[in-house]
Amino acid sequence: MDLLRLPLLVLIDVFKNMDFREKFLISLLSKRARNLLKLTSVSSDFYFDLSDKLRIHLGYYTEGYYPSVTAESDHFIGEEMMKMSFHTKGVILEEKSFRKQLLLTNHLLDTFRISTISVTFSKPTISASAFKFMQMINQRELSIKSFYYEAGASPEFVSKILDECTEVTDKVGIVAWFPYAYLYIPARPFKATKLRINGNFNWSNLESFLNCRYVSIQFWENSTRTLQFYNSFFTKWMDSDARLQKLKGILQKLEYNWIEMIRSDETQFFIENTRSSITIYTKQAYLERLKKIEQRALAR
Repeated sequence: MDLLRLPLLVLIDVFKNMDFREKFLISLLSKRARNLLKLTSVSSDFYFDLSDKLRIHLGYYTEGYYPSVTAESDHFIGEEMMKMSFHTKGVILEEKSFRKQLLLTNHLLDTFRISTISVTFSKPTISASAFKFMQMINQRELSIKSFYYEAGASPEFVSKILDECTEVTDKVGIVAWFPYAYLYIPARPFKATKLRINGNFNWSNLESFLNCRYVSIQFWENSTRTLQFYNSFFTKWMDSDARLQKLKGILQKLEYNWIEMIRSDETQFFIENTRSSITIYTKQAYLERLKKIEQRALAR
């Protein structure tokens, strides 16, 4: 019996009871199979993790989730043979070739309806590959929920890569150790709610990230940021209607304390010092923070 010749309504029910692996293997049969899967599939969130292999996961990534994976097997996409392994919610391309990773990604995007995408680039993924991948996703006008990138010590391509992230909706994270002479200014404001910069942050212009609601950066003893830089930034932040509500800087050691700041229009900001960080809150965020502290104290 040819499954693909069943009536469309019947196929919808059949595919509904299949896991990701079964649907993906059907997609390898023909272009008609891919079109039918696209037509009958429900919009889903996908997670892509590129490193020395490509992991594609249906739904959001859950830390500590280790599904049972099949043994490697050879499959063709187009004329390319690829070594893959599977689990019920994803596929793993067991190869380093970025060309094959891109080919598999395009095959999946042509087969399934996509709601949102989350992307992680881990070493040894090179910057040029990360840029090409993000450019391809944006050319398809897909919604990117989160982005994480281990950039290493080279600023090559980083401006282009981060400019491709301005439409990310939820979280942008980057680990980077760039030369102090390098400065990144985004082409457009970031839409992400959260921005996290680990490594050094001398290369980033904080004023460019005022549109994010939460910003976390890492301070180091040899920072080139001056007192005038921070005075300018805090003045512009407090005297603006920017979305930024919370700025967190990871430090080596500070005494626990709260500091209140009041700007010219009497808007209040609150600074929380802990042993490892300094966090700046709007009044509403400060009150919510106090409430959580009180709840934890009562629960002891």
